[in-house]
Amino acid sequence: MASTIPDTEHPEMSGLQVYLRLLSYLKNYWGIFLLSILGLVLFSAMEVAFIDLFGYTVNAINAISGESAALPGQMTDMGEGSTSWLAGLLGGDDALAESRWIIPVIMFMIAITRGIGFFVGGYCMTYVTQILVHNLRTHLFNKYTSLPSRFFDTNMSGHLISRITFHVAQVTHAATNSLKVIIREGALVIGLISYLFYLNWRLAAIFVIVLPLIGAVVGYVSNRFRLLSRRIQSSVGNVTHVTQEAVSGYREMHLFGGVEYERDRMHNASNYNRRQQMKMAVAEGISTPVIQLLVAMALSLLMWLALDPNVLANMSGGEFVQFLGSAALLAKPIRQLSEVNSNVQKGIAAAGTIFSTLDEPNEPDLGTVEKARVEGHFQFKNISFAYSEEAGNVLNGIDLEVKPGEVIALVGQSGSGKTTLVNLIPRFYNHREGAILLDGLDIRDYTLDNLRSHIALVSQNVTLFNDTIYNNIAYGSLGKNPPSAVREAAGAAHALEFIDRLPDGFDTQIGDEGIMLSGGQRQRLAIARALLKNAPVLILDEATSALDTESEHHIQKALEQVMKGRTTFVIAHRLSTIENADRIMVMDKGQIIEQGTHSELLAMNGRYAQLHQKQFNDEPHLAI
Repeated sequence: MASTIPDTEHPEMSGLQVYLRLLSYLKNYWGIFLLSILGLVLFSAMEVAFIDLFGYTVNAINAISGESAALPGQMTDMGEGSTSWLAGLLGGDDALAESRWIIPVIMFMIAITRGIGFFVGGYCMTYVTQILVHNLRTHLFNKYTSLPSRFFDTNMSGHLISRITFHVAQVTHAATNSLKVIIREGALVIGLISYLFYLNWRLAAIFVIVLPLIGAVVGYVSNRFRLLSRRIQSSVGNVTHVTQEAVSGYREMHLFGGVEYERDRMHNASNYNRRQQMKMAVAEGISTPVIQLLVAMALSLLMWLALDPNVLANMSGGEFVQFLGSAALLAKPIRQLSEVNSNVQKGIAAAGTIFSTLDEPNEPDLGTVEKARVEGHFQFKNISFAYSEEAGNVLNGIDLEVKPGEVIALVGQSGSGKTTLVNLIPRFYNHREGAILLDGLDIRDYTLDNLRSHIALVSQNVTLFNDTIYNNIAYGSLGKNPPSAVREAAGAAHALEFIDRLPDGFDTQIGDEGIMLSGGQRQRLAIARALLKNAPVLILDEATSALDTESEHHIQKALEQVMKGRTTFVIAHRLSTIENADRIMVMDKGQIIEQGTHSELLAMNGRYAQLHQKQFNDEPHLAI
């Protein structure tokens, strides 16, 4: 199992920088993004306008009452000195006396404008954030396809899948509803406080005292949210990984009594996630009431001061209603902003982890050489390799020359370095010391795509996709081949024997990893895929390991035909399959200790002869 690499934020980016980098994905959609902001701000502005209308209405009613009670010529103009912007716009609070339809019409217009702002802001924000999430998800997936093998060796697959599913979902929450709330309620808070200062700056100054305290609480809680979010994201990766392993290995789980063990693994992973979620709930449950308490303290002090007769003496009834209504409305948007903070911090933590992956160095590819076809002449010069700086060398001083069209067999005990050596050819790993030449050029001088286009691989662990048989043979760039070539390759791999018996033939869906097929059938499809590629270099890593003796005999003949004229590296434990190789290399502890033909190595009576004798005694039916 690969070692666990915990989800961490980008080490060099603050939360604000992470969020701004997220928004940079919208650089081609700034017009729609600004339109969404305009819609949400318009929605909040209409909230303030409604309060102003309410105060205007109170003053207008007072004006009507004063007119009806006073003698002619003694009506007091309540509009003089009014702070209502509507009063100034309409010509005074007593305008209602002549035009009673004004307030209903304005109220209806405010409601219409408010609805338009809500729809435009919400729809446009959802549009741009879904674009953001789509771009982020595809960017991350594309990054996976560009990373070196070493990255996947040190990261659990469950965590990598979690980043493209759960982490992106967390970013979605931060970038959709949360961002809408931040803009809408933030604009409302700014608008209400500005309106309070407009009405009475002395009373409004109380909020200036409270805001730093609220900011300090939000800052502390934000750091706590981000820490817990990283733990939650890592725990979700563990849950995904345990589930993935249990599903893919369910046969082994039942055969070897691993049911309780896997259940314990899932219990521990899920329980850790539960504990972190509860810690997050505690932080959320405490932060919001604390912020609301601070706001309530400010409002209480405000009410106490506002009810002072000396203060009331300078305010009309409508102005007093406007001030108290605006102050009372502040509690709701501040509460929503404090509640949404947890989602924002979850999104920032998730985005930080995603960006740390996106900033991983790509698989190095400094090559410039591209050839239509290579001859397949290899020279390994003093090759040494280690999987990490701390680990010892897996390969030590390998010197080997392989001529075009030569078949080289690699044998030896598990862990001797056979597979590692052939993995250096397509540059799945880069050797530490020495040089590997292909047709006289260092393989690093070839572009990766061009180098790998000359190589076909059939490995012991067959990789098939949840698709049709046809698409698994004609995979990727091989899809440009005509159907006749695909059928010919399947026939050469002896796959037609079972394909033609299937109801849907080549259109048969084979399920995850080809689960609908037997092991031998899966391996024949992999061989057919390699045959279809028709590459000048062929790597067979236990290519016939999953075949029965009769199928192996047929496919061995097919492979002998396809190996003609191609440089072939064959890794085999069953020595009977490589007796006709041009040369056999016996490896041990990362070194070539013997080499020669089958008969030459038997005559040497060394390690190869011992291996052959042991297999001949254990499995005489395999000898040819």
